[in-house]
Amino acid sequence: MPLVSVVITTHNRYKILENAIKSVLNQTVKDIECIVVDDASSDLTQEYYERDSRVIYLRIEAQSSKGANHARNIGIVKAQGEYIAFLDDDDVWLPQKIEKQLAVFKQHPQSVLYCGRRFEKKMSNKTNAFDVIPPAKHAGDISRLICCTYVTSTSCLMIPSKILKEEMFDETLPFWQEYELTIRLAQKVPFFFVPEALVVCTDDVQITNRISNRFLEWKKTVLYIRNKHNSLYEKLTLKENWMYHGMLYKDAFRRSFRSGIKKNILFYGFLRLIFEYIPSRILNLF
Repeated sequence: MPLVSVVITTHNRYKILENAIKSVLNQTVKDIECIVVDDASSDLTQEYYERDSRVIYLRIEAQSSKGANHARNIGIVKAQGEYIAFLDDDDVWLPQKIEKQLAVFKQHPQSVLYCGRRFEKKMSNKTNAFDVIPPAKHAGDISRLICCTYVTSTSCLMIPSKILKEEMFDETLPFWQEYELTIRLAQKVPFFFVPEALVVCTDDVQITNRISNRFLEWKKTVLYIRNKHNSLYEKLTLKENWMYHGMLYKDAFRRSFRSGIKKNILFYGFLRLIFEYIPSRILNLF
């Protein structure tokens, strides 16, 4: 049985998918199975990877396609590893990502693990890179904190298979799937992380038609998650609620900017200043 199963979901991006797969196969830990779930691609993905002996290739036909979280859940069911990790097809891992996370699992076996991220923002002809390392308070029992801050992304997570298969991804969500999943997981087990940027996330700010930029659908998703976990949100203190809204307005501003919704850029920019930027950057409250 493989030690770690890696689930990569993809749709019509076979060229960049190759880099994601290579970053998995180049890990210093070799006891890994790489599962590629192709969500009804119409490009050359199937031709390239169904014959690739390095990967377990699973294809979802168009008539059965139900979105990225459905594809992730198919990968979870197929996974045979003791631990399951995820990688988006436009992200890559540094070679020691799995090795360093497994070292933390030796100390905290019944937990959820993640790591820091390196963002590479592509703007015109240049790329700006910066690392995001989780603060110490984002480890241990974060059952309350998880509701009011965005702790990590899908590509950073590694979770014991037994724990994950009891929860799975919410297939109704087009956005914030890791946020909603980690809310549920944090009510059951502690979280720990490797304080290094071991995942490289490419962010092309010039692309405005990605699903992650669809503002109105994102707002509906936020409301759905709020209602689903209302009993947890009702317990938040004033400060925690302030942090939650700061998180919302920060993401709302980013999505408005990407989508080119000018009136929302000004509106959410002002709210972000009041709820997120001034308290965290100037007053050091959060």
